[in-house]
Amino acid sequence: MLLAAASVVALTAAGHAWAQEADDTTDVRRLDQVTVTAVKREQDLNEVPVSVTAFTADTRQELGLANLSDFARFTPSLAFSAGDDRVFVRGVGRQTNTNGSDPGVATYSDGIYDASTSAVSKSDFFVDRVEVLRGPQGTLYGRNSIGGAINVVSKRPTDVFSADSRLTIGNFETTSIEASVAGPLSDKVRAKLAGSFRDQGEGYLENVAGGPSEAGRGETSYLELQLEADPTDNLSLWFKADTNSADVYNRATNSSGSYDYSPFPTGNLTPGAAFGYLLPTYNQEGTATENPGINDIRKFSTNTPTKSKLDDSLGLSTIATWSLPTIDIKYMGGYRTYVYDSYRDDDETSMVSYQYPLDPANVAAGEVFTGGPNCQWYLENVGPICSAATIYPSLTFGYIEDKSFWSHELNIQSTEDSDIWWIVGAYYFEEDFHQESHFGNSAQPEIMAPYGAAPNPSGDYVTALSDLTTKSYALFGQVDYDLTDTVTLTGGLRYSSDEKAGSEQLRVIGYGIVPGFTLGGSGNLAPALDLTAASVSYADAQGVASDVTIDPATGLARRELSNDWSAISGVAGIQWQPSADQNYFFRYSRGYKSGGFNAGGISQFPQTDEELLDSYEVGAKRTFGDELQLNATAYYYAYDGLQVPLDSVENGLTLTRFFNIEDSRAMGLELEAMWTPTDDLRFMFSYAYNDSEVRSACCFVDNVDPTASQPGAQPSGPTNAAGSQPQNLKGEMLPRTVPNKVGLNASYDIPLGENGDLTLSGNYSWQDATYHGIFNRPYTQTPTFDQVDFIGVWRSADQTYVVTAYVKNAFDEQGYDGSRGGLLSFPPGIEQTYYLTPPRTFGVQLELHF
Repeated sequence: MLLAAASVVALTAAGHAWAQEADDTTDVRRLDQVTVTAVKREQDLNEVPVSVTAFTADTRQELGLANLSDFARFTPSLAFSAGDDRVFVRGVGRQTNTNGSDPGVATYSDGIYDASTSAVSKSDFFVDRVEVLRGPQGTLYGRNSIGGAINVVSKRPTDVFSADSRLTIGNFETTSIEASVAGPLSDKVRAKLAGSFRDQGEGYLENVAGGPSEAGRGETSYLELQLEADPTDNLSLWFKADTNSADVYNRATNSSGSYDYSPFPTGNLTPGAAFGYLLPTYNQEGTATENPGINDIRKFSTNTPTKSKLDDSLGLSTIATWSLPTIDIKYMGGYRTYVYDSYRDDDETSMVSYQYPLDPANVAAGEVFTGGPNCQWYLENVGPICSAATIYPSLTFGYIEDKSFWSHELNIQSTEDSDIWWIVGAYYFEEDFHQESHFGNSAQPEIMAPYGAAPNPSGDYVTALSDLTTKSYALFGQVDYDLTDTVTLTGGLRYSSDEKAGSEQLRVIGYGIVPGFTLGGSGNLAPALDLTAASVSYADAQGVASDVTIDPATGLARRELSNDWSAISGVAGIQWQPSADQNYFFRYSRGYKSGGFNAGGISQFPQTDEELLDSYEVGAKRTFGDELQLNATAYYYAYDGLQVPLDSVENGLTLTRFFNIEDSRAMGLELEAMWTPTDDLRFMFSYAYNDSEVRSACCFVDNVDPTASQPGAQPSGPTNAAGSQPQNLKGEMLPRTVPNKVGLNASYDIPLGENGDLTLSGNYSWQDATYHGIFNRPYTQTPTFDQVDFIGVWRSADQTYVVTAYVKNAFDEQGYDGSRGGLLSFPPGIEQTYYLTPPRTFGVQLELHF
């Protein structure tokens, strides 16, 4: 049995493996090496001068690692938030999912670029190995790998017929079925067909209003077909087609603070929902009049379920390798398309309707309120045609991604046994991305028909649309030169060019917020007003490629965006291996991430410039016999142009725009160890220390603290036109930089002779308090938390049967993926919303292998 959980210590490049293998004649645990493709060729992980952690399928089963969130617990400096699907390595990642922005950690499926993280979280039933590369990988991996790269390697078709199945039953009414069949179709062709279906009938979070429970609940399915062929002695072909779907209640957040009971909470374009609780009569689902998350973070009260669907998902991948006497010529290509559609309750209450009270200060009878109809005058002089407005405050947020992309790479690398290894290649990527954000209030009839403007059948008070095409080109090369038997020099360069072009559209509608047409003064006669023309920016700016136009038929404002970026990235390093059990290295890498757009808002500054990162790493890996393996890496980052989305008020509308943080620094230390004190006992340990600091960035407004009055605020300069106080960000820690993180596993093998063997395993992980926003404030910080798991795996003597029992988060501790704050108008203050990890889960798996 092969067990690998490899790691290094981050900062430059450290790679080591934690592995075990069952000897042919004994069950003795020992350290072993794992083959990885971290530098585009197969090498033992311990010999690779790259900071990489590799999780094999056996490792994942014994440690109970099901997804990317679990990998992050045992990979130094890796952080993942499942709630907003963002990956960070050493504090470098993606701050927003808005169209026109790019990830900072690249994901690859079988070496082919994949813009989503779904492949990384596939079950170990389908995946042979997951490799996590830390630090800039721009030379060989290129696009969006300024923070690192994650490569998922599929289990391939087998040379002999095989059939496998797995049934999992767990709490929260969870059932999962996985099955595969593989084998030869001829002496030169092999195939594999595999699929899965998972259903979770109960969610992790309870809706006290009586709606369905959410978080984790729902159905997912996956199907793949692989073909592998060797048509000639020197030509190999591999092809995979896969499709997956999901229909889930995927709520991942909950607020721990008060509702905002203001008639119009800060930034709202329509009446607030919780305001109705202050009135004599209202209509709601359930009975909660305050946020149940205050007392129990796993409870909420809404009248609209959070749901997401993934449809029309298709992926195609192919690798062709032509092996000549001294070189391999390889083509790697992939295509993926999908439609993701999500919908959630955006007012976070179960309020259905209420009557908005008329102003006591309505003008006296006989007078007409200047600028709009006056309810009191109509009531007294015309008749009962004017009354209090009925408010239907069910705000929703709908989000749609319709994406397709192609990825192509052609490379040539040397294969002869000599002092020089080299690779050269070319890369092309093209993506079409349509994104929609719908802030809706369709229950309010006035919003469907704004006064004097085009109809609004969607019921959105804000509609933001964007279509962008991205094209990326690159040329790269790298050389490893064995200067002596123990010293190797590495050098590489990559030229990258990125082009982005497309359009953005916006419509904004307000109801009851315009003076003269207020709900208190105009009652049911108050119209919804189209505010689009006053909300968009008409100014010229970087990336703007056209004037703003407004379509009279749809009311949508439109603007074209276009620009391009290019850079040279590279790597230089030296590696010293004085013996087979020692590896020391120094590595310099320059990372690059394309500039982009915050498309959809038609804001004053839609573009962000590129990011550049200079990384310096030094690492050491030592193995002591078959019992102990130690790895350590230290890194230092000089970071220029970090792309950060921040809210800004433009023309009275709160919009999100990109900023580049001028100058930042980061440093850290990563430690990993594996110790097998006896043949059957093994300990695995990982630790990461990370620190970062903004050196120069001024001045920016925190819309959660617009007056810069919270503890820790650094006011700088005069207030802006909106009356907000900008702040200096100098000294702030970069978002999602986890200061300290620990992972520990202990496992024990119990040989049962002809009855097989049993492995008992326990995990402990701990994560430090972490800031998730560029403003380091309590409302952007998650607290420290830990988690304990227990896993037991029994294998029959002939490996035909495998039974796994697990308890994850055994003590039901609450963990956190992220945090954000919100400004409350009434009661005045700040509420905090957390991204939550699952509670205690447990279950049993039964596997059959034929």
